[in-house]
Amino acid sequence: MRRHDAARHGSETRRRGMNASRCHAVAIAAICLLLVDGCSRPSVPQSAAAGASAARPDGIGPQPARPGVRNRNIVRKKLPRDLKSIALEYTVVLVDRNGKERPVDPAEHTFELGDSFLVRIRPEDDLYVYVFNEGPGGQRSCLLPAADEQLQLVKAGSDITLPDDGGYFTFEPPAGEEKLVVVALPEPTDDVRLLASVAFKSQEASAGELQSGAAREAQMRADTTIEALREKSGVATRTRGPVRKVIERIDAGVGNQTVSHVEPPLDGEASSYGIAIVARDGSGPELVLDIPLRSRGAAAASAGE
Repeated sequence: MRRHDAARHGSETRRRGMNASRCHAVAIAAICLLLVDGCSRPSVPQSAAAGASAARPDGIGPQPARPGVRNRNIVRKKLPRDLKSIALEYTVVLVDRNGKERPVDPAEHTFELGDSFLVRIRPEDDLYVYVFNEGPGGQRSCLLPAADEQLQLVKAGSDITLPDDGGYFTFEPPAGEEKLVVVALPEPTDDVRLLASVAFKSQEASAGELQSGAAREAQMRADTTIEALREKSGVATRTRGPVRKVIERIDAGVGNQTVSHVEPPLDGEASSYGIAIVARDGSGPELVLDIPLRSRGAAAASAGE
């Protein structure tokens, strides 16, 4: 993805990128191409673009916790005390041209070209949160933290909105599949710092630099790192469905006590819910979530119409 500064707000859309934190109206390029040029602030999927829509009412950066008691939190408290867990909620929101927002289940929804969207993430614990964009060819960019930011602990109940500049992301041709990779940790680790560092360097490199042996070696290190994270998280049983059923099985002693689980939007919830559960004698829980973003067809005149 190509970096765009706020001073170039009116510049033409570039095929491979955007700067979701420093411009409100810049386009991101087709995700299927190279992760070459890239994002700075929490940016977007490689196929999406920062839209020129009016600024969102929710503002920038972590937002206060939403009021009320959540059913998911009540269910989580029923976990046996010898287990450790971390959890977060995430919402993918489809936005029409009038700014009307409609949450969708990313595992089930297919976007049309021209659709705009944003992503909200809400940790249920104090967590260090990384967000990477992964293209269909395996190219990666680091969306959170930004290249010029230090990783910060995100407090439980704070909302992270991507992009963080009040704009939106818009899918542009060609259609295809990509995903956001969310890594949530109780403590920052060297391997994830390495992955973020490699992603930043790839984003800032020129096409010629990306062909160098050093660049290819760095990309291989990034590939190895993300796969190691997935493998470590994948030691857990991966499940999808109501989280209460998983916890009931664990409590009854019939379920695997090391679980990586996603609950889709259920029972009136707008968000999905990811939780990592590990036995107390195991290492700390690490949550690695893949959020799919699929697009198809010709550009739509208006998202949600």
